[in-house]
Amino acid sequence: MSSQAAVVYSESNRVVASEGQIKEALEQGVNWSKYDGERVKGSNSDPIYLVLNGQLSWIPDSTTYNNLFANWNNVVVSDYLVDNIPRGPALSVGAVLAKGATSAPVYLITNGKKQWIPDPAVLAKFNFNGSKVVATPQVIIDAIPSGANVG
Repeated sequence: MSSQAAVVYSESNRVVASEGQIKEALEQGVNWSKYDGERVKGSNSDPIYLVLNGQLSWIPDSTTYNNLFANWNNVVVSDYLVDNIPRGPALSVGAVLAKGATSAPVYLITNGKKQWIPDPAVLAKFNFNGSKVVATPQVIIDAIPSGANVG
């Protein structure tokens, strides 16, 4: 039986790249999912996006942002990322973090799907606010179709 080391998120292993590094990486074929968890915006625009599964997902409003994230710190300003990471579906207005009242898994609930957040390291990597997780009747969580996992 093999064992795997747990990946622990910290600011020291956060991926932050200069515009030049990003351009170079794009030319070599970028795996955009390495930026998962980053919140990004362009230098001359207000929209903030979440990189989720290698795609930019627009965060539609401040209420949705506050439902999900611990704070407004460390939003990456990068025109290149905003212009080049493929667009994914926007987060739905009112997206939340939720868990069933009788189970431990935490999910991002958006666009009619639940996306499993597999561990506290992923919760931290995405800057999700664990104190905002809504305990929901288990039958409701069970009825929501599953989407791709977060992280």
